[in-house]
Amino acid sequence: MQIRSLGYLDFESPHFKEWETFGPEIFGLGLGEPGADGTVRLRMDDRHQRISVHPGDEERLAYVGWELKDKAAFRAAVKELEDKGFSPRLGTPEETADRQVQGLARFQDPYDFVHEIFYGATFTSGSFLPGKPMTGKFVAGLDGVGHVVFVVPEITPELEEFVTDVLGMELFGDWVATTADGRQTGPQFYRCNPRTHALGFVAVPGMRGVQHIAIESDHLDDVGRAYDLVQERELPITMTLGRHMTDNLVSFYMRSPTGFDIEFGAGGTLLDESFVQANPSNSEAWGHKFVAKSWAPTVKPLAD
Repeated sequence: MQIRSLGYLDFESPHFKEWETFGPEIFGLGLGEPGADGTVRLRMDDRHQRISVHPGDEERLAYVGWELKDKAAFRAAVKELEDKGFSPRLGTPEETADRQVQGLARFQDPYDFVHEIFYGATFTSGSFLPGKPMTGKFVAGLDGVGHVVFVVPEITPELEEFVTDVLGMELFGDWVATTADGRQTGPQFYRCNPRTHALGFVAVPGMRGVQHIAIESDHLDDVGRAYDLVQERELPITMTLGRHMTDNLVSFYMRSPTGFDIEFGAGGTLLDESFVQANPSNSEAWGHKFVAKSWAPTVKPLAD
């Protein structure tokens, strides 16, 4: 299949109501129409939803939504998933209405994270209103939300095959990096469009969960002002402002009300067909100092 972008993310959280103010006031995310159960829907562009947080007893990722080009691509992808033994389940009318798409299918990866493929997302031209004044705008549209990074016990050949042969993504890079708990590990990042990566995995023995998601503005001032605001409100920063050597993104990381980290940045590299994989000597050009001493609460021991 040919995934075009990370189309949407959905979480469950007992703190879901906090997102009504957290998303708009810190980052400028727009508020969409709430769900019947109070689900908070956050917007980045004219799409009706990009990040949703449902009420739930546990802080967890519910599913990741990957966008396909059209109905024909969707049908071909469903057949491919069936042929490769992933048993996709077509979305019900209630589920497609909830995601505001024309069609979706659900399946699981080798570590039981739930993925959805979809097509035909609902949008209204000129409807997006940021939650606060912004100098720039969110990098979204056809390039999607940004990226999501999972912690897994091991990056196995089976997992690599799932990402490249099933999801059809391309490896952007794998290098040694220091994690929040001070260990050295080899993360892997995968791309599906001009962005350097939409999906990432970090190997931590015995652990599993979503570590962070990333969103991006096209203007650095939006990132700087958010960074100031987070410090003024004494919200938990997990990595200080810095620039990645790997993709040039200037960003900071903070802990969300649901426990996973959010990276907010600007200036990320866009790639074309001339891309050649390389190995940076360091993952950071400057900054990005760890403040948090442990993993996000959404990253949990397998025994749990």
